Order: sequence, then C-alpha cells, then structure tokens
Amino acid sequence: MPYITDLFLPICNSENGDFIHLPFQGALADQPYMTMQVLILIQTAYKQVLSDKAEKMKAKIGSGRTRGHARRRR
Repeated sequence: MPYITDLFLPICNSENGDFIHLPFQGALADQPYMTMQVLILIQTAYKQVLSDKAEKMKAKIGSGRTRGHARRRR
C-alpha cells in the first residue's frame, strides 16, 4: 500500500498546497470520505509548514535589510 504522501504530493501544487486535481474520478462529493479527510489534514499541515518557512524568510530578509541600510548610511 502506498504512503498517503505518495498520493498527496502529485495532486497538489507544491508552492501553496492547493489541490490541482482530485485523487479519483468525479467531483469532490464523489471522492472517498476518509481519503479526503486524510488529504485535507495533510494539506493543512503542509500549508502550515509553508507559512512557517515564509515567516522565517521574511524575518531573515527583514533583519538583513536593517543591517544593510545601516552600513550604507555611514
């Protein structure tokens, strides 16, 4: 049996975690309930990781700019 991440990663957009397509044929209502619950749980965790990484990058860039501007003013 494949890992659930093997099912999640090919069907989602790696930049934001949104579903590109569904794992099975049909509309959202036609998807197996438990499969979608697990995928949505993984999607939520994936989006949180992306958000945390973005915040760390903003903090890193922000702190770097402050020091960079201070050097230029001297």
